[in-house]
Amino acid sequence: MTTAPQTSLEKLLARLVDRKPLRSEATLQSDVRQLLLEGGLNLDENDLTVDLETQVGDGRRIDVEIGFTAIECKRDLRSAKILKDAEKQLEGYVRTRAEQVGQRYVGILTDGADWRAYALSGSAFVQAGRFEVKPRRTTPLELLVWLEGVLATAEGIKPTPDVIKGRLGAGSVSHGIDYTTLSALYAENKDLPTVQLKRELWARLLRSALGAQFEDNDELFIEHTLLVNTAGIIAHSVLG
Repeated sequence: MTTAPQTSLEKLLARLVDRKPLRSEATLQSDVRQLLLEGGLNLDENDLTVDLETQVGDGRRIDVEIGFTAIECKRDLRSAKILKDAEKQLEGYVRTRAEQVGQRYVGILTDGADWRAYALSGSAFVQAGRFEVKPRRTTPLELLVWLEGVLATAEGIKPTPDVIKGRLGAGSVSHGIDYTTLSALYAENKDLPTVQLKRELWARLLRSALGAQFEDNDELFIEHTLLVNTAGIIAHSVLG
């Protein structure tokens, strides 16, 4: 990931995490937009959609929209009521846009210091990941890596063990979003004979390999399914 001069991003991050009472949401939106465009996320103002105040279609407006992600900015999310109201507002955006675009759509809620990613899981709207910026401790790159896990816009990333863990590992936001999606698909289709058969064969194989150590549950089956799918996608990508 290539970035703008570190000092510039550090100053921008310092502004983002400063929840001073006089800061307007418009200022926060502008700073978030600047971070996205200058943070080495392969986003360009000339050829990618990075729109402030995108209309959803019923009079409501999304603060910042990039591809299939809506970002809602609030001055301060430390109030439980403000957080709850903001989540409800973001859910409305995500549901509407998912129906409009016909595919998975993700939401991000932030006050500059607290970043939360949300996705639809069937009829539920769940938090799939969270990143908290610690003043003077969190680097801009750490936040940008988290954001890239949601946006998936960067290219040519060197696949080192740390990079793979940070972007695809069990603790990454991309894993949380994919797991949320796959869980909903499994819940919707688990009674199909083909799915039941694969679930049974999977359990039989691991029981033979691990014996009494094997714990047969849906969560592990979904994790293994996600792992196999991810490995398959990487293999196809490498082979072209």
